[in-house]
Amino acid sequence: MSRRPVYMRNKSGSSWLLLLLLLIIVGIIYGYRNSLSLQYLVDNSELNGRNFRGVVEEISADKTGIKAYFMKDDTTPLVALSFVFKNAGYAYEQKDGVAMLVASMIKEGTRNINADNLRNEMRLKGIKLSFSVDKDDFGGMMVVPSQYLQDAVKLLREILLYPKFERKYLDIAKAQTIKSLEVEKEDPNQELKLEFDKLVYGTHPYGKNPLGNIEVIKGITQGDLREFIKSTLFTDNLYVGIVGNLDKDSAKKVLDTIFAGIDKNAKNKEIEAVDINWQQPVLEIKRDGGQNITAFVFEGTCRTCEDFYPLYIANYLFGGAGLNSKLNQQIREKEGLTYGAYSALVLQDKANLIVSGFSATADKYTKAEEMFKQEWQKIRNKGFDIDELKKAKDYLIASYNLRFASTAGIAGMLVYMQRNNLGLDFLEKRNQYVESVTVEQLNEVAKKYFVEKRLQAVIGSFDKEKK
Repeated sequence: MSRRPVYMRNKSGSSWLLLLLLLIIVGIIYGYRNSLSLQYLVDNSELNGRNFRGVVEEISADKTGIKAYFMKDDTTPLVALSFVFKNAGYAYEQKDGVAMLVASMIKEGTRNINADNLRNEMRLKGIKLSFSVDKDDFGGMMVVPSQYLQDAVKLLREILLYPKFERKYLDIAKAQTIKSLEVEKEDPNQELKLEFDKLVYGTHPYGKNPLGNIEVIKGITQGDLREFIKSTLFTDNLYVGIVGNLDKDSAKKVLDTIFAGIDKNAKNKEIEAVDINWQQPVLEIKRDGGQNITAFVFEGTCRTCEDFYPLYIANYLFGGAGLNSKLNQQIREKEGLTYGAYSALVLQDKANLIVSGFSATADKYTKAEEMFKQEWQKIRNKGFDIDELKKAKDYLIASYNLRFASTAGIAGMLVYMQRNNLGLDFLEKRNQYVESVTVEQLNEVAKKYFVEKRLQAVIGSFDKEKK
């Protein structure tokens, strides 16, 4: 016969056990609350207060001439390579949905290696390969133990030059995409995003669904995927970052091996800048549900524009600082009108924006919307004070070091630096750029960007709030 649990054998033991459980639960709650605090994470990170110490160099491959930003790091036995092809995102595809299918399928075997063997080799040697696509770019990441670097390089070359896009895997990917398109209709957040994109971007390619549409997806062939590779991926538009346990000459050979064979001269057709019609009325999408969800968009600034860092800090203080932001302090913490609100800078080649939004129950939505607009207007009229600026700088400078916690993260940063023309010394100087922002500059961008010109969309039940 099995023994009874302790809590069934004596009452005093039960009391002590309950007390112990209570103490554990309190500790978990306390730790969980702290773990949700970005400031707590920054303050307790081992990277807090450290300066970036790596040396970033520009290298050029001997045979192909392909350039890359390179940083030697022998503290870990890893190599990370990140890359993007500019003007190769889904805004540039000829058939809607092809770019996303390529990104999801490109690892499913090559001309010389079938999908199963490819997966097995990656698993056995700890090779990680991933691919992604957004409006503007197609990119990838390779992370590998340095002892298997040459194996990973050969695999990545095979994948980029000779993807198989086998029919059976294409059929599976198309079925999954169609299912995702159908499921999107059930998600109010996704429905709002897609309809809002149409409102903001109109007929511009930025406004389309990255997954495509069901009828087009059904007709996509293996040839369409190969044509996307052939017509969009060119080394003229390539940016590469390499970090890890290898020397400069080895990094150059990596570039030559992976990217030799890819056409150099870009033939991508340039797409025009987005011409936003700011005069459109609020888009209301009626849908029964527990929450009304709203999104706003305002004009932003480019990454290398003079206003970037002041606006970056202004956005952080307004809605980018999580629960510590002005927006959340007012409509969430003080009034309890929403579980959360946000704002963010969206940097794109053809449209730079400030996006913001929140959700609220139908009976609280009108008041929350009014308070949102009031807080936005306050930023324009009153701006920020020196103490707010100091707190923002302290956090943004300290938290930036968290980006250097992984080899892959640094490799991605090296690509970002090239893609946005930030310079070789950006990692050393970035915190200086933040520190140099004055309260006068901060309040100048508040007046310039926190204006009434905006677009808005909301999805939810509108009758309830008017009763």
